[in-house]
Amino acid sequence: MMYNSSRILLLNNKPERAKELQSFLLKEFCGVDCSCLTREALNWLRNDEYDLLVLANYLNDMEGPEFIRELRREAIHIPFIMISSNGDVKQAVEAMKLGAVDFIQWSDDKEAFFPYVAEVVKKALHKRVFEDVFSEEELIYKTLFENLRDAVFLHLIDQKTGRPGFFIEVNSVACRRLGYSRHEFSLMKPEDLDAPGAVDQKKIVDQLFKNGSVIFKSFHRTKDGRKIPVEINSKLFDLRGQKAVLSIARNITDQQKILNDLKNSESRFRSIIEESIIGTCICNRDGVLEYANDAFCKILGYSFDEIKDKHLSGLVHEDFKNRLLVEYKALFKTGKSKGQTELNIIDKHGNKKFVIVNSVLISDFDGQLKSVTFVEDITEEREAKQALEMSELKYRTMMEALHDPVFISDANFNIIYANKAFKKRFGDVDNNTKCYKRVFGENAPCSWCISSIREMTKIRKRQEKTINKRIYQITTVPIQFKSSLHAKMTILRDVTKVVKAREKAEESDRLKSAFLANISHEIRTPLNVVLGFSNLLKDEELTREEMLMYIDMINESSAHLLQVIDNIIEFSFIDSGLVHVNPHPVNVKHLLKFLNQETRQLMEKHNKTRLKLIFENYLTEDIEFINDEVRIRQVLQNLLSNAVKFTEVGEIVLQVYYDKNKWVIFSVKDTGIGIPKNMQNVIFKRFRQGDEGYTRMFGGKGLGLPLCKNLAEMIGGYIKVKSKPGEGSEFKLFVPVKFDESLAKALAVEYVR
Repeated sequence: MMYNSSRILLLNNKPERAKELQSFLLKEFCGVDCSCLTREALNWLRNDEYDLLVLANYLNDMEGPEFIRELRREAIHIPFIMISSNGDVKQAVEAMKLGAVDFIQWSDDKEAFFPYVAEVVKKALHKRVFEDVFSEEELIYKTLFENLRDAVFLHLIDQKTGRPGFFIEVNSVACRRLGYSRHEFSLMKPEDLDAPGAVDQKKIVDQLFKNGSVIFKSFHRTKDGRKIPVEINSKLFDLRGQKAVLSIARNITDQQKILNDLKNSESRFRSIIEESIIGTCICNRDGVLEYANDAFCKILGYSFDEIKDKHLSGLVHEDFKNRLLVEYKALFKTGKSKGQTELNIIDKHGNKKFVIVNSVLISDFDGQLKSVTFVEDITEEREAKQALEMSELKYRTMMEALHDPVFISDANFNIIYANKAFKKRFGDVDNNTKCYKRVFGENAPCSWCISSIREMTKIRKRQEKTINKRIYQITTVPIQFKSSLHAKMTILRDVTKVVKAREKAEESDRLKSAFLANISHEIRTPLNVVLGFSNLLKDEELTREEMLMYIDMINESSAHLLQVIDNIIEFSFIDSGLVHVNPHPVNVKHLLKFLNQETRQLMEKHNKTRLKLIFENYLTEDIEFINDEVRIRQVLQNLLSNAVKFTEVGEIVLQVYYDKNKWVIFSVKDTGIGIPKNMQNVIFKRFRQGDEGYTRMFGGKGLGLPLCKNLAEMIGGYIKVKSKPGEGSEFKLFVPVKFDESLAKALAVEYVR
């Protein structure tokens, strides 16, 4: 019995309740331990000696789900069943999310409740045995799927009762034939499949242990109640120390029908021939017709009386008469049929028909040899085949003319057809070219290929996938190709431009929303200040100091509002091409002096008394620096303003120097809050900030750095950032020592796009 070696741990905060349940389970299971302390239970479980944990939802010092999470943190994975004393639905949901096998409501009716718990435990242990046994896939497939045409069942023998146990595996034929899922089979035994009284299971098991195998007949019941006659071949073998039975059940419905038919009389046989849709005639050694059924007469358009006693050769086309006579004589000489032969015959009305003819010899009651000839009219099939070939040629021509790659693959993932567009994109194919290798670059069939094969007869499947840096919309439909019922046609439509356009539109829409959210805040705030303090100025009792303070606030808010509008207008001018670069010799000393004054005023305004400002100029006087000083000043003002805004303690350093690549580099370095690595590209996009939390703390529109980037590109330069959260940031503005309009266009990202 599979429970003999299983060990169960009971964990409950009520000792008397746990002891009662332990006593009952020991009648069914040999190893049942009990604990009321979570620490003690945790130590036991660390030794990995238990197969199942049964715990209460409330323990001595924590809740049941919390104990399971503690096990997971220590990488202890054990199946568990949770017993609730209060029917807490939230606890049940949480337990099932953590992977509980079952969640049971405690009942004081012990006579009914304890056996129910035992059954739940058995099913849980059965599931674990099932998973342990089938970790070795090679053994499973070698044993279970040796003959996929028949239903295959695998179950253990309960050595205690001597009866078959639950099914631990079945093949797909068994599921399809009987209508049960694999999960439903895992809860069933062989006796659940057999019709009442069909077999004696104990007798079968006795023969298995005596002979090692047994063949018997039975009737299986389907899920919808039908009976199927089967012949079962069962073998007994050892599976990981347990006795297991592998049974192969063959559907003998057809064989049973044939046996019944053979028991019928000659009149029954004659009626079958008469009702057959295959034309049948009997001729003597000389080829004269002695019998023909209705189907044979309909094919030729004669009644039996019209063709009786006529020679068989008189019914075929002149071109086939000699051939028929030679083959007919050979049949009586050798006694062997040549097999199916295609012939042209002429019916009563002069119509030419295509038929398949097959003849065999029989002996009558007098021992005389006769020939039985079977004739099947394939005229319509031949015409349909010709029409199909013409249709295939037409559609093949259409597929070859398509610009989209198209290929057809079989059930083994071999590409059996590819159009010109496919070969142009992915190369030539042969009979051994696998679709998953050539198209998707995989070493094994991907989930897409497998699901397409499994659902071959279902509706089309569609997905988008990136292949060789291109985005394709892949559509797969089941088709019948070259008599293959398990073929699928796959169409790959290149939608790279469409997807990128869609993503760009979505990004644009999202950025517009972000812009409106940010800009409305930045405009409404100073406007509210202007309106509010303007109304306060109407108060005649205000002192002069209060009036001046209100006026300063109005001026400050108006200046902030003007800056927001200036930035928006600046972007508009840049996008419209109305901003031009005016290159002139740049006075770096004058520029740094102006920036120093502006930055110190900004520090005083924001009360940044613990900041140190350092400006260092390493440019020599012999360097002729020609560019747009106004645009350079705009960029540096923004960078220094950000440095002051986001730095509370430390220093801000502006350095100017020249490198060997003919760049003048302005470095603005601070000891502020820094920027995360994943946001260092985002901050240069319009209406985006590095961190929404800092944005709300310090204010911002998401316009400054994108404006700096655009201005830098206009003057032929670019900006780089190096930052680490908590350690500060360094922005470097690279400006060509001499402005070159063609170089500026080459470096501008928007221009390249």
